Amino acid sequence: MVKKIIWSLSLVCFAMSTMLSLVGIISRIQIYFHVSFTVASIFASIFAGVLGVSSLITPALFSRFEKKKIIMIILFVTALCNLIEMFITNYFVGLIFRVIPAILYPIAISAALTIIGKIDPDNTNKVVLGISAGSILGLSITTYLGFNFGYQWTMLWFCLINSIALIATILFIPNFEGNKEPVIVQIGHAKSKLFLYSIIYVLFMIIGISITYNHIPTYLSRVTEINGEMLFFTLFLMGLISIIGTSLSGYAIKRDAKKAVFFYPVGFAIVMFILNLFVEIPFYEFLALMLFSIFDGSAYTVSQYWVTSSVRQSPEFANGIFLLMCNLAIFIGTVIGGIIIDNTYINYIFIGSIIMMVLAIPFVLIRIKTYPNAV
Repeated sequence: MVKKIIWSLSLVCFAMSTMLSLVGIISRIQIYFHVSFTVASIFASIFAGVLGVSSLITPALFSRFEKKKIIMIILFVTALCNLIEMFITNYFVGLIFRVIPAILYPIAISAALTIIGKIDPDNTNKVVLGISAGSILGLSITTYLGFNFGYQWTMLWFCLINSIALIATILFIPNFEGNKEPVIVQIGHAKSKLFLYSIIYVLFMIIGISITYNHIPTYLSRVTEINGEMLFFTLFLMGLISIIGTSLSGYAIKRDAKKAVFFYPVGFAIVMFILNLFVEIPFYEFLALMLFSIFDGSAYTVSQYWVTSSVRQSPEFANGIFLLMCNLAIFIGTVIGGIIIDNTYINYIFIGSIIMMVLAIPFVLIRIKTYPNAV
């Protein structure tokens, strides 16, 4: 029964996170709504921006409600919004139904992570896997559907996967009481240097990943000259490999959390260097990208563990901050990567990523030295 709960919670996270992958079909959004590329980019990326802001408020605000019921309501509303999106041709109306699930996203994800944290904390990484798989593996599925069948098929895909997650929630996830602790008290738990060191580490780390990851399709087509079906295959395979990375990072944290979190930015910086080194050799570049995917898939597990372990008394608030930091960092990293590509040589995105990873390392060391028992 516990296994069914774990995979159902993972499916909830996967279903909600697939909507982040709409960035893969910006050109199709542009054609569908008859807008400029910039306006279409806003439509695709506003989900991450809104959920980032919502993450700061809604998880703690809704923490007192029964978890299963709140997840069911959110999945139903999300599926309905995506179904309605299939028939909307007005950009601004479509934007409204894009924003509604983004506001609700942190509540559902935080509830799922809180449930697994109470039932079986050793398997939290399997639920976090749903988040990373939704945004990473979902990117290839969304890109394939959008480019081959159009924008409306992508909305149908979002609707169906959220409906399936809703059914799994009804069947397999038990009722789980909310947190009756006042919101102001939950926030008060985070007023510590331990928490500050943790979120700064996560911010630098995810910025470093995003500088490179969100521009990989552009990088592959321009430099390595991978296009068409091969590009889809590469992105899809990267998504599958990232799932392995999520599992490996969970195992590494169980074995030795301090070493796992410290090694992560060090190892990723080395991978970035290798990517830059083999840029002109497609076969070796492909192998390096698979190694990159292992680290990329580990990012959410490492980040979620490092943030929540610093505020164990308030899991909903901690998970909300985890989502806020990740999405804020994704936005900042994507912008930095775009500036680098527009103004310098595209390979410098790897240098930008390495710098951010190096900046993250001191905050791991400070936390470990100052709070040795907070793991």
